[in-house]
Amino acid sequence: MPFGRNARIQLEHGGQNESTEHYQTVAYWYGMNRPTLVKSDELKIGSTESQAAHQYVSPEASAPYEVESRYEWGVDTLNGKEIYAAERDVGRKTTGTSEFNLRLSPENYGVLLRRKLDYQFPNQRAEVFVAPVKNGKIAGRFKPAGIWYLAGSSTCVYSNPKEELGAAQHNVQTSNRRFRDDEFLVSRKLTEGREAIRVRIRFTPVPRPLFPGQPLPELAWSEIRYDAYCFVMPKF
Repeated sequence: MPFGRNARIQLEHGGQNESTEHYQTVAYWYGMNRPTLVKSDELKIGSTESQAAHQYVSPEASAPYEVESRYEWGVDTLNGKEIYAAERDVGRKTTGTSEFNLRLSPENYGVLLRRKLDYQFPNQRAEVFVAPVKNGKIAGRFKPAGIWYLAGSSTCVYSNPKEELGAAQHNVQTSNRRFRDDEFLVSRKLTEGREAIRVRIRFTPVPRPLFPGQPLPELAWSEIRYDAYCFVMPKF
């Protein structure tokens, strides 16, 4: 689990974090007190200024739309008190291709891309390509970087028959937690020594219903924000 300055790890006690039993945990971290994963750039989808600065292009993308939702952090309320309030953010959805530039640290040993997305669109899959950028312009051809795939969505199906061997049920449930962060690793050979790269993301839909006989939901690639993190050697 790569992280930057700090990491927050939580354990839920009980179905709604209401259990009062005493628990103890021990975590060991082996590393250095110097960063080895450094944020180098951020693209905010829906921001005209940020899109222009990163030469963002997505011909099939929707107009920016606002999402009010939560991450999967825990219960919304407990004993009448709101624990995690809903947040608002702006993003787009696309069924085609998105391209944008990201700044890097030339001394990188690979790059981690982090995408904030709307998880209501299921099984988001895309092919990722990377090209070098010099002085704001593409300086080479695009090369494949891999498949970016996030299975599932905020809608799930479960079965809870009254009898142990009862007939399967298809109970569909949709969570109000639509925000999700997902990560993709870009190989060192595509990023080392480069101050910037051009990223091309090509949506490749997965036409799989939630369960047999269920109509296909809307399929799309969701973009709210992209962050670039460079793996670097610690400085002493």
